[in-house]
Amino acid sequence: MKNITLTIIVSLVGIIAFSQTNKNSERAKYITTAPDGSVSMTIFDDSSEDSMKLEAADAFYKFQILDTRTAEVIYASKNKGNECHIDKSKIAAGTYNIRLFTSDFIITSTITISPLFKFDTSAKGRNIAMNP
Repeated sequence: MKNITLTIIVSLVGIIAFSQTNKNSERAKYITTAPDGSVSMTIFDDSSEDSMKLEAADAFYKFQILDTRTAEVIYASKNKGNECHIDKSKIAAGTYNIRLFTSDFIITSTITISPLFKFDTSAKGRNIAMNP
């Protein structure tokens, strides 16, 4: 009976220990509020993903990402609806201003685009010596 109980406890501890995920990613959430305190724009950025998700309270027809130093538009896209995805592979990591154009107003916020974390595939196809 003691052996069965010990086996069950060891099995449960092993399952719990190995079921924990350890992702090396950072998640950022940028929330821009209107003067009345309501949320007008939210951006979700996961460093392990290739794109960021942009959600707005109102439908927007385009957005622009601008360099903070020069105010030059480095990325722009048209949109229908109140959400879209921004391809981070087309934008270098750094801090930018984002402008969201709705039919009534322009929402402006500052965002930091994180670098993409990719799996290292340099060892693919090579013979790697391992100790038994």
